[in-house]
Amino acid sequence: MRGLNRLHVGLALSILIFLVLGYWLVKPKLPDQPPYLSFSADIDGTKAWKELLSTKQKAVKEWRLSWKDLPNGEAMLLVAVQPSGVTKADREQLLDWVRKGNDVVLFDRNPERWEPWGTVLAGEIGMGSTAKENNKESASVSTIKVSPDYTSAGGLLTGRVDTPYRIKPGGNGRVLFEDEYGVLGSRIEEGSGSITVVLTPNWMQNGTIDQESHFELIWPLFAKSWDAVWIDETHHGFGTKPGLLAVYPAWLVLASVQLGLALLLWLWLRGKRFGPVHTPRAWTVRRGDEGVHAVAAWYERLGYQHEALAHQQLFLRQLLHQRWGLSPSASALQAAETARGRMSEAQAAQLARLLEEPPASGGSAGPRAAKQRGVSSGAFVQRTREMGEMIAYLEKE
Repeated sequence: MRGLNRLHVGLALSILIFLVLGYWLVKPKLPDQPPYLSFSADIDGTKAWKELLSTKQKAVKEWRLSWKDLPNGEAMLLVAVQPSGVTKADREQLLDWVRKGNDVVLFDRNPERWEPWGTVLAGEIGMGSTAKENNKESASVSTIKVSPDYTSAGGLLTGRVDTPYRIKPGGNGRVLFEDEYGVLGSRIEEGSGSITVVLTPNWMQNGTIDQESHFELIWPLFAKSWDAVWIDETHHGFGTKPGLLAVYPAWLVLASVQLGLALLLWLWLRGKRFGPVHTPRAWTVRRGDEGVHAVAAWYERLGYQHEALAHQQLFLRQLLHQRWGLSPSASALQAAETARGRMSEAQAAQLARLLEEPPASGGSAGPRAAKQRGVSSGAFVQRTREMGEMIAYLEKE
């Protein structure tokens, strides 16, 4: 029993060592995502800020389309953290969206390319050469002066500033906070909305948002309540093109859908069916008795019922000759005498009647009537049915 326990322990240890070495040698690595992504939990991502914001706002979603496709309406916010590849057309479209009553918060450490907006942004204002060199090498902790109506946070606020740029003094922008070298955050009114520019996007990152006074400095930017908050991911390389329906105007899509439904309804009313078409076999294959049906149709059309009954009677006489040896020229009485020993009296009488001339229909006599010797339709059908029954009886005998 001891040997078995030692064997089990040794086997378990071997498996454990194998798993540990395998995990250590082939350790899966998480993908290194770009910085400032709102869905990234890396130290350079902004997921912590987004998760907290989601508890305070009605709807916080990612925006992955072009800025020209921003939703119509007002009381919405777009947050762009260190966007790249922003064109002049993008800035103009975003400015139009702001004027409709929406807000934009832009975190960008090098905002000079936004100057064509007329936001009076410039770079490297009010900094000495020594301070510039220090900023380029590493971020420095600065004392932040906050506007009195911006935040109620007390005490001395500090922040790690890693940009050599500052917003130009003057202009129509409202200063939110600044350090000893110049303005770091400013807000301007555009139409019914506003644009807020902050030069320290590093304060938003997961690894630094809880350092210094970063959270106290950025959180008041989102104190207002909006109907929707969009976080731009388009300019982080995660943009998507709108679907087919989003490319066309809503009125055109609605009209196309209505026309399509009307077309389907028209096809249904017209009896059209979607599927293979099967041709009935009777339309393509010649029937074996087609000639008989054709002759019967002509007999009926020309009124040759008497001739048809004569053909049936002749077939019956031939059958009597084959079965009983009765001469085809035998009279109806002779046939009845021969039949009395082979069938009942009623059947013998019926056989005699069938071998007699069929009764002619009434009406005036004339050349056409004499030629056709017409038989009424009712009598023709009745006599044909009886003839068929008699022939079937003789064939089974």
